[in-house]
Amino acid sequence: MSSIMSAKKQYITFGIVADVQYADSEDGTDFSKARIRYYRNSLNLLKNAINEWKRPDDPVAFVLQLGDLIDGKNNKGGEESSHRALTTALHPFQSLKSTPTYHTIGNHDLYNLPRSFFIESSTMNPSLSLSIETSPSSQHLYYTFLPHPKLRIVNLDTYEVGLLGYKDRPDDPNFLLAQELYQQHNGRENVNDVDGLEGLDRRWAAYNGGVSQKQLVWLAQVLKKATARGENVIITTHVGLKAEYRGYNVCLAWNSEEILAVLADFPCVIAVLAGHEHAGWHHIDPATGVQHITVPAIIETKPDSNAYATARLYDDSLVITGVGRVPSYSVKLRYPVAQTQSQT
Repeated sequence: MSSIMSAKKQYITFGIVADVQYADSEDGTDFSKARIRYYRNSLNLLKNAINEWKRPDDPVAFVLQLGDLIDGKNNKGGEESSHRALTTALHPFQSLKSTPTYHTIGNHDLYNLPRSFFIESSTMNPSLSLSIETSPSSQHLYYTFLPHPKLRIVNLDTYEVGLLGYKDRPDDPNFLLAQELYQQHNGRENVNDVDGLEGLDRRWAAYNGGVSQKQLVWLAQVLKKATARGENVIITTHVGLKAEYRGYNVCLAWNSEEILAVLADFPCVIAVLAGHEHAGWHHIDPATGVQHITVPAIIETKPDSNAYATARLYDDSLVITGVGRVPSYSVKLRYPVAQTQSQT
């Protein structure tokens, strides 16, 4: 380590991984048949990341898993097969012992198991064990926690209003709303068919979804308090909130404009971390300065490479160091750690 880096105080370290999509299956391809998916080897790459995070000289305080931990292929064997795959994929995280993993729900997770399972699972639903000031109910999959006095994580559920995971609750208002919205904007029998749709209408597929008005209100309340307290906020989500700037709207939250409008009202947000779009990308919103980072997927990473990142909080920045396919980034803090501490 250089003398410059060693002079910087490191406050907290955490891991980031996206789209493991494990399945006990031979290699396959994505829907376009253009990219290879390494279903079994994804578990090996996950273990590589976790072994790095267990290093005693720089252990992580927690891990962010950005969704799609298991692949939809598992559901071909029914829920028993899905549960078996989930148990296998969770096992490497459990080797971190007292280090928690905070999960985000993705579309492939919901291809396998209903939302009710994830909501009721103490392993997959962090809101069951977190104290969420503005939402005491645990009947949801969005949550927030404060791992450091100057860093807050806010996780969104971008399938709360969606077509997936509601088979056992067909009368849920969010599912009924999702059906109505889908019929307005797409309406095809194949709910993942967006061929011929233009612009933002290409987001209207079942593999995307949106957040409810209740979740938007909750988000605004959390960000208002975070701003008042001088907390830097990272938003985590499976479906990205910003993609239309490059004319690619296939992996975009249904009501991303509403979510972004809430984020724009509060200067505390420094970054949005997403999965879902497997190639990964990066964009700095010129209006707000928020960095939108989509993390490349483990599932499409060759066996001789890696795809994970380790983030470290310093006085004035969050440095995200990527490994393998994942680039590195430096995210400027809104509220420097040292400045605030010197004032207290």
